[in-house]
Amino acid sequence: MSLNVFTTESIGVRNHIAIYIETDPSTDSGWLHHVTGTILNGMDYTPRPTCNPKGLPEYVPDSQKKIATINEGDRDRFREECCLAVPPPRPQVTLGGKRLYPDTPLYRCGHWLKDVEKLAFEKGIFKRF
Repeated sequence: MSLNVFTTESIGVRNHIAIYIETDPSTDSGWLHHVTGTILNGMDYTPRPTCNPKGLPEYVPDSQKKIATINEGDRDRFREECCLAVPPPRPQVTLGGKRLYPDTPLYRCGHWLKDVEKLAFEKGIFKRF
């Protein structure tokens, strides 16, 4: 069975972007794959089951975009070979806003997501629709 894969945004000080895999269209539910935290403290990969993000109060209208499909049997492979293979953003600034690695561009949740998405396509886990 093929499942739909989306990117979705939620409102925040900086909008947050995540990958949503719709696992059960009949109940409008699935799994959110994203990193949480800040560039001050670093981030962690924190997947979670969820209703469709479109129904959440923090959802940015019209931000959910279908990017791929995934075979149901490849969900664990996606998590292990893509989400866990790409390191989440590390701490990058001090409390005063000074950059810890001034020669390195800031790396945020959206950058992590793009790297995971690219890897999933390269490995053939995500399929273009």
